[in-house]
Amino acid sequence: MNKKFTINLDGIKTEVERRKIPLNKIILDIKNPRIQYFLDTKLNTDVTPDQVKFALAESNDQYLKLKELIESNKGIYEAIWVFPNKDKFIVIEGNTRAFIYEELSQKYSNDRKWKEIDAYILPREIDRSRINFIRLEKHLFGPTPWSAYEKARELHRLFKDEYYPIKRLQQLTKLGSTEIKNSIQAFKDMEEQYLQKYKGPTQRLKFSYFVEFRKNKELQTLMNKNELSLEQFCDWVGEDKFRRGEDIRKLPLVLKDEQAKKELINNDFQAALDQLGQKNPSANSKLFEDIQKVIKGIDKISFSELSEIKGGLQPGKVNDLKLLYNKLYKLLQNIGVL
Repeated sequence: MNKKFTINLDGIKTEVERRKIPLNKIILDIKNPRIQYFLDTKLNTDVTPDQVKFALAESNDQYLKLKELIESNKGIYEAIWVFPNKDKFIVIEGNTRAFIYEELSQKYSNDRKWKEIDAYILPREIDRSRINFIRLEKHLFGPTPWSAYEKARELHRLFKDEYYPIKRLQQLTKLGSTEIKNSIQAFKDMEEQYLQKYKGPTQRLKFSYFVEFRKNKELQTLMNKNELSLEQFCDWVGEDKFRRGEDIRKLPLVLKDEQAKKELINNDFQAALDQLGQKNPSANSKLFEDIQKVIKGIDKISFSELSEIKGGLQPGKVNDLKLLYNKLYKLLQNIGVL
């Protein structure tokens, strides 16, 4: 049954029609970030329909679960979003569901319920801003969120190709301006620098390294002082110097120590931390990192808090301090320094 109603999309009243559409009238959206992520890893630029469909399954870790749910439910419970294109309809949200329907229509070739799919149909003259709004709303806050890389790709596209200012992206995504800028810059670093030299389908899995790089203020200061270049960082990532993105958080410690920096260049990041750990145990030990935090915390204890402890108003804190003292005393005895 056809149903027309009016809703707000990006603050604009929009008439939407809901009805079932034959699968042979559906066109999957090649601009979908999940599809683009897969296509980025391909050396050729010719995109086939089979590649697009394969991308939806390969790049979405929820694909199999979603397929099982749709099959057992005998249909989708949330309609896809499309807009007219000549005599076809381009999917702007729900590409994976549309692809799953196509698979199930082949599996159950005699069952007509898999031959058409429930859809919200946007007006033919719909503008890009409302299409972008639907994509962001569904994949930033919906049940199938984009990965960090997919999100950054879309933010970069809106910022660079559609001239969305940062403030506008903040309103749409509810993300902070710094996070948006870091994501966009990290994506740009990968696309324009890193991936030009280090190619291959697994390289984009290192996106978190570039996010950590861009949000680390000390690394940006070293960059501004010309003590570190993006090219150097790209080479270290490409040469597998780091084991995980979190390693980048401690990179400033390594770069400030000449011996540790040499170990990074000649070996890898773990060797650099081991070298640095001889002088600074907190560099490669979570325990001693926490001990450093305790030391700094004790140095910063406020006069009012100290007065309350001394006045007997904080007996729990006194007990914790006594326990800490006893543990440290026994440890220092065991290692022979007392």
